Amino acid sequence: MDESSFIGRSAELDLLNDAWSSDRFELVILYGRKRIGKTTLLSVFSEGKPTVYHSGQLGARGPEMDNLFQAISVGTLGDVGISFDSLTASFHFLGERAKNERLLFIIDEFPNFAQTITEAMSALQHAIDHQFGETKLMIILSGSSVSFMENEVLGHKSPLYGRRTLTLQLGPLSLAETAQLCKRTPADSVAVHAMTGGIPFYVRAFSNPNESLASAIEEVWFTPDGLLYQEPQFFLALETRKSDQYLQLLTYLAGGANKANQLAAKMQISSAHLAALLSTLKTLGIVTKEHPFGNKGKQSGIWTISDSLFAFHLRFVYPFIGKLEQGRNESAVSILKEDLSSFIGRRFKEMCLQYFLQTTELAITSVGRWWGSASEEEIDFVAQDSEGTMVFGECKLTNTNVGMGEFETLKRRSMLVNNTAKREFWLFSKSGFTDELIRSKSARLVSLDEMVVQ
Repeated sequence: MDESSFIGRSAELDLLNDAWSSDRFELVILYGRKRIGKTTLLSVFSEGKPTVYHSGQLGARGPEMDNLFQAISVGTLGDVGISFDSLTASFHFLGERAKNERLLFIIDEFPNFAQTITEAMSALQHAIDHQFGETKLMIILSGSSVSFMENEVLGHKSPLYGRRTLTLQLGPLSLAETAQLCKRTPADSVAVHAMTGGIPFYVRAFSNPNESLASAIEEVWFTPDGLLYQEPQFFLALETRKSDQYLQLLTYLAGGANKANQLAAKMQISSAHLAALLSTLKTLGIVTKEHPFGNKGKQSGIWTISDSLFAFHLRFVYPFIGKLEQGRNESAVSILKEDLSSFIGRRFKEMCLQYFLQTTELAITSVGRWWGSASEEEIDFVAQDSEGTMVFGECKLTNTNVGMGEFETLKRRSMLVNNTAKREFWLFSKSGFTDELIRSKSARLVSLDEMVVQ
């Protein structure tokens, strides 16, 4: 795959290419959740470059060392076999090769490598401090275990602390990139993004435009051998030690318990224990704590499932696992037909917010959802820039055009947040806008087509 056919990641590729062009020693830390596209990015970046590539494996030390030595041999000498007495000796060899010539050294799935070869980070530190710093070697350490990469590799107690020259945390695709990858209609692309969160590997599971979206969902989500059937549990098992406890907490969150005291009571654990669990899930990007815009009071916050994959799984799959294991998906499909639109609608609001942040020219300093404390009033997102200008956004995934009524409601609600600031209004619509609203020029109007072709 070349760069021209690679969807997204242009910013990351530019940063990697800039580091390569520096012609000096570089240590790049690249990480992001499993399936996010790290290996594909590395493959595209390394194309045409002299590269030593090793993918770390958990297991016995001997075979892992042999695999590394083989990768070094292939990447530097072609078919000529070479072996080393130690990891330090292999690093010394790489340093000598890169004294006068650019060389790329990639360890993919570095957490596996570092846990199998326990002296790996200390050996790397020594090589960087005593040899690599004067070479043209570019090292990329890549990992799917977010917790390991942030704590053990980037943390201040890590042997590698302070030695990295570039850190890249790979995030999900945008809605427009998801649409480009899955090759579906704008409405279907929103649904796919709502289910997958823009994780490329998951998006590709829905990329057959000749298969109806309903059929693809059944195949991918509701069959025991489906790609996403147990993916959330696998993710928790990779990142946590007691994944069943985290899953239990998430089921309570999915069921509507969103206050810390409610969750602690349901799980029958202390507040401190609950805080630790929530902190881990927040670091992993699975949950977030929301406050009404402008109100950071401790009692005002609620916990929500921010990860789309987990949100979909816990709403439509996990409650029906018993029947799905028996090959019976009628109940799950029935609930899906009833609630999918509302599920997508909630996720659509986040897509609209991301579009706003990517396209606005304002220097946004704070942003979030707003809801009233004593009423049903709610605004999908509120933002404020460095000059005090406030932006109010409403997102409609309905089959009718958005008109002056929706605008006037948003305008009225904005007064509940702040009735003195300079204000902007953004309205997002799946089905378009009335002529009256368009002529009024009262708000920035964003259609679904515009979001998808961004």
